[in-house]
Amino acid sequence: MEAPKELEGHRYVGDKRIQKVHDLESCAHEEAVKALCDAKAYATFGPDELREARNRGYKPATCC
Repeated sequence: MEAPKELEGHRYVGDKRIQKVHDLESCAHEEAVKALCDAKAYATFGPDELREARNRGYKPATCC
């Protein structure tokens, strides 16, 4: 999926409401990411790695 403008340059984006992380380069739920941006309830990680997201308590979102 193509990243929304707010998330350009990020691969992993966390949903603060449910503590799930989406990988924008592979299988991601476009509707969930759009809703996340609309609600401004997202987190990005530095470094932009799944390992960092997990260190912060996020679990991978299930993909299709």
